[in-house]
Amino acid sequence: MLGSKEGVDDQFIGIIDDLVVMSENDSELAEGLKWIDAQSQKNGVTFYEMAMIILRKHMAERRAKEWLKNKLSQ
Repeated sequence: MLGSKEGVDDQFIGIIDDLVVMSENDSELAEGLKWIDAQSQKNGVTFYEMAMIILRKHMAERRAKEWLKNKLSQ
């Protein structure tokens, strides 16, 4: 399993639920959420867990890029 339910709390679920509501008026957001849903089914995790996994991966990649940029500029 790629994620755990312990990493998904009520506040995060609320934020994701808000995004789902907003996607009714944003086709690009709706497509992204459909992709997350497909990935969650493919990986056997909940929609919320998949959203958390993707967010954590994005944050880790961003931090790594910032770290590398700082190292190269020294």
